[in-house]
Amino acid sequence: PYVDGIMVPILWGTDAVHGHNNVIGATIFPHNIGLGSTMNTDLVKVIGGVVAKELLSTGIPWTFAPTIAVPQNDLWGRTYEGFSEDPELVALLGKHSVIGFQGELGNKFLSSNKILSTAKHFIGDGGTLDGVDKGNTILSEEDLVNIHAKGYVSTINAGVQFVMASFNSWNGNKLHGEEYLLTNLL
Repeated sequence: PYVDGIMVPILWGTDAVHGHNNVIGATIFPHNIGLGSTMNTDLVKVIGGVVAKELLSTGIPWTFAPTIAVPQNDLWGRTYEGFSEDPELVALLGKHSVIGFQGELGNKFLSSNKILSTAKHFIGDGGTLDGVDKGNTILSEEDLVNIHAKGYVSTINAGVQFVMASFNSWNGNKLHGEEYLLTNLL
């Protein structure tokens, strides 16, 4: 589109967390909880590559995935979005998911068959009190980092291009307004 005679490029992303599920005939993969149970980094990487190709076939170069939640309460209605309740496994599989989507840094990174990816939802979405969706994660900063940040460290180190802020609160403060977490910690 043009604005005042200037072409403004469009970057369109989609929520392809377990495949390009808005397209008839696309491959749909298990949710992260199922992939996490395999503990198979190669499988997660291959799935990311397949999703990248299927998104690109429809002209979409960006996915809002992987989800890096570390579910701590099975009552949370989005538990299936996390790879595991183990922060180390989430970090490992999150990293390989990003490599599948984007390629490995220094090796076909963001090549023609790769897409941009997003680590989400920063931070603590899987640790809300009583598992309430969009609820309040009540933890010290040290525990927040030790439990919920490892996947962000690994995905950022793998070259993830975007990090999506979360919809939950941390100790009563909405994440979207948490300047310290979003600008300093992140």
